[in-house]
Amino acid sequence: MDSDLKTVCPLCGSHNHSSTGRPKISKAAAEFINKDYLVVRCNDCGFFFVDPKINFSGEAWEKLYGAEYFSELTGWWQKRRSRDRRLRLDLLERLYENRVRRFLDIGCGEGAVLIEAFNRGWEVHGLDIYDNRNDEARDEKIHFIKSDLFNSSFPNRHFDCVYLDSVLEHVLDPVRLLLEVRRILADGGCVYIGVPNEDSLLNDFKKIVFTLTGHPDLSTRAKPFVSPYHVVGFNKKLLKLILKSCGFEALRLRNFSGQYEWRKHKAFTRMFFIQLLLLPLHLLSIPLGKRIYLDVVARKIGDKKG
Repeated sequence: MDSDLKTVCPLCGSHNHSSTGRPKISKAAAEFINKDYLVVRCNDCGFFFVDPKINFSGEAWEKLYGAEYFSELTGWWQKRRSRDRRLRLDLLERLYENRVRRFLDIGCGEGAVLIEAFNRGWEVHGLDIYDNRNDEARDEKIHFIKSDLFNSSFPNRHFDCVYLDSVLEHVLDPVRLLLEVRRILADGGCVYIGVPNEDSLLNDFKKIVFTLTGHPDLSTRAKPFVSPYHVVGFNKKLLKLILKSCGFEALRLRNFSGQYEWRKHKAFTRMFFIQLLLLPLHLLSIPLGKRIYLDVVARKIGDKKG
């Protein structure tokens, strides 16, 4: 244990945690940093977070998550993402025991999920701290609030399904967020959650590379100060733990993705070749159960008093 680390674990409340290394810092984030930060892992539950707690203002986060945050995707990857959105909403419809009427996408970004949900005839709401929606997602029948969840004042049990893709890893207090999601979900309501897998084989490989290149003090977990700014980190065990602690039952949880990362990038670019070289690593991660992403559909259970 590192005795000088005092920040409480956001998941289990323990003070018992150890450093995984210093975070890398981008030029965009450097202007907001006024403390010496470490990425740490809780020795009691295994959760990854940042010590001391990040104190960026709302304006700082809004600047970091501006329009430049979204990268251009190849046509193949756009089609694959579109297919994935359809399959995820299909799954929510199938696992929710009633008809889906009201749907909320938290961290809706450019609004592709909003459009897909709207085309199903649902009452659609989108929430984000920055308005990056494309023109189609700006339809007046799609309700959008530029805010965080806690300042949105949704009624109790208002939504049938809530969608959180690549969101929870950006939240300093994910337990508080999921409890609020639970409050606004109808009884038996479902939530979709997608997060990176911090115990991926790729992260293990990056640590070896950092060590061999003279940077063993750098952490490969969480990555709070380089895009896409992940301030906490999960693995399969932690995702199950946080859902259970917040009153959800995991209905389907999977570990996936990685082998097609090279197809995100235009052919013959630097990132295209880097991802192509990493392909054998991604293929090896499949039988090891250490792929780069996790997602889960969970159901709200057993209403808690208060």
